[in-house]
Amino acid sequence: MPRMLREWYYTLRRRFTPETAGDWKQYIKFSGFQHITEIVTLDGTLCPDLVVSLIDEDWNHNVHEAYRTTLFRNSEYLKIRQTLDPAQHQILSIIERPRGDEPAPAGFVMCGFDIMDSDFHYSTLTNCGPMADIFDPSSVNEFGLISSIERANEIRDRMRSSMPDDHHCGQCEVWSIARAALEE
Repeated sequence: MPRMLREWYYTLRRRFTPETAGDWKQYIKFSGFQHITEIVTLDGTLCPDLVVSLIDEDWNHNVHEAYRTTLFRNSEYLKIRQTLDPAQHQILSIIERPRGDEPAPAGFVMCGFDIMDSDFHYSTLTNCGPMADIFDPSSVNEFGLISSIERANEIRDRMRSSMPDDHHCGQCEVWSIARAALEE
């Protein structure tokens, strides 16, 4: 099992908005998230990683662990690694199993808390469908995330206890997400 992240790490992700997602209306119907303005998530299907292939220089800046090699220790490196279009792309700063009191890095704004499966690919919060017995769609904020660490941990615990043998929910974990303000 990978070690727990206790510092902010950074990742480049595609944005999932009404303008960038061709299936936005379908997603709203699927999720029940009627009040969201955008999805900000670590889910690789909804907000795919923009680092698809690692280059030699990446190894001087990234996390050397399975499923995490596209996480980086320096947001400035990601800004120069590739051209970013703020309408389409985002730099996220993340912490696994946050305490909830970690201030966002300079230049980043807190978005909320996501709940990821053990493979760090699917968000059990934003991409596993409605879970009425675990949380109500109105529990998420405008980004499809949970605003309080206490509520995020409660939802994670309910997912784990309700579906202990489920590959996605049985070992899911809370992640804190902050987003960089990119200039348009």
